[in-house]
Amino acid sequence: MKSKKTTEPKKPKQNAQQLEIAQLKQQCQTYLDGWQRERADFQNYKQNNEKYIEEIRSRAKESVIFQLLSVVDNINLVVQHAPQSVVETDWYKGVEQVHKQVQQAFKELGLQEIDCSGAFNPSMHEAVEGQGATIEAVIQTGYMLGTAVIRPAKVKVKDNKK
Repeated sequence: MKSKKTTEPKKPKQNAQQLEIAQLKQQCQTYLDGWQRERADFQNYKQNNEKYIEEIRSRAKESVIFQLLSVVDNINLVVQHAPQSVVETDWYKGVEQVHKQVQQAFKELGLQEIDCSGAFNPSMHEAVEGQGATIEAVIQTGYMLGTAVIRPAKVKVKDNKK
């Protein structure tokens, strides 16, 4: 006699597969979440690193410009106070050309002279003579790089009330 095979329900096998699929989906989601967090952390790292590098570049540029300002001051003095007998020489014309080139280079770097017309501003001017609120004369030109004061302008001030 043939024995009848009883077909056992496949539910336990299907439940085990479904459970395994659910576990694998959960594991995939865990890996995906971790990957997305790491990616976001890396993007933040890149942005912070770019800001840091830009800050270092800016400080280096500021430092070099500050070091060169005394040279520019001396060239300005030569150009402003040259005796008339020297003004017509090729040497003086060369000094003027160097003066123009340095000014152009500073302008391209974003360096600007501080405006000294009008009222005294302690965040941009340094009073070296007198007391008051109005600038009378500029002793030494001040400079700004963007919005940062590289060197305040040294000025002589007077009081308008007198």
